[in-house]
Amino acid sequence: ATLREAAAAAAGGGAAAAASPAESAPPLRLDAVLLGMGPDGHTASLFPAHAVLCETGRAVTYVDDSPKPPACRVTLTLPAINAARLALFVVTGGSKASAVRAAFAAQPDEPVPAGLVLAAGRTHWCLDEPAAAQLREAEAAAERLYG
Repeated sequence: ATLREAAAAAAGGGAAAAASPAESAPPLRLDAVLLGMGPDGHTASLFPAHAVLCETGRAVTYVDDSPKPPACRVTLTLPAINAARLALFVVTGGSKASAVRAAFAAQPDEPVPAGLVLAAGRTHWCLDEPAAAQLREAEAAAERLYG
């Protein structure tokens, strides 16, 4: 089976579903999704400025031009992730600090896919100190400004 057919099968359709998306995402309500985040702010296989971020017709789709190896992937779409009752991020390392800051920014200069995740029930972030460093800096700056 091709990657496209595998994604369609995972979403509950066959090869025909892969060729023509439904009007809206299939009803998929996961209890929980466990996510990580890359230094560029990607999560699952949802990369910044990638067309798959706009996919609303499927719960699961394929990526055949991923900017990070491997080029071919299967991923949950943003609507499917956001429909989950719980989204739990586990993010570690200082290389991800700027992406963490962007994910939490009210109006980021460049939105990151992880920042677009807001589960239907709760979204939790587990960060180590290096990953949270720029959040702490922003908090300290706000404290200096507003007391």
